[in-house]
Amino acid sequence: MNAFHGYTHNWACQKENHPNVIRGLGLEDLETLERVFSASNAVAAVTRCATAYRRHVFIDMFFRQWDEEKYQNLATMLWNNYRQALDIVEHESVALADALRSLKITEADLERWEAEEVVYFKTLGQESEWDVHAIAYVELLQELRLTQ
Repeated sequence: MNAFHGYTHNWACQKENHPNVIRGLGLEDLETLERVFSASNAVAAVTRCATAYRRHVFIDMFFRQWDEEKYQNLATMLWNNYRQALDIVEHESVALADALRSLKITEADLERWEAEEVVYFKTLGQESEWDVHAIAYVELLQELRLTQ
C-alpha cells in the first residue's frame, strides 16, 4: 500500500503501519506500482484495436523496456537517494537538536510520546471498567434523586 492511500485508513493503524513511521523505510513513498500503471497507459492506445496476441506482445515489450530502463538508471537512483539521505542527516539533525534543546526535551521523550499516542489511538472509543462503574454510579444517584 503506498503512502498516499495510507492516509485514508484509520489513525490507530496508521500510527503503527504507515510508511512514515516504519523504521528503516526511509524516504520511500511506495508509489512504484502507481508509476508503472501510469506509464503503461500509453500502451492502451496501441493495443486498443489489436488482436489478443498483439496486445500481449506490446504489453510484454513495454514491461521489458520498463525493466531495462530501470536497471540502467539504478545506480543513478541509488546515488541520488544516498546524497539526499546525507543531506537530511547533515541539516535536519542539526535542526532537530536545536529544537530539542530549545524545548528542553530529549529524543527519549519523543519516542515515549509516540508510544503513548499509539496506545491512545488503539484504545480510543473503548470505555475503561472504571468509567463504566462511575457512570452507572452517577446514573443511580440521579435515579435516587428523582425518587426522593
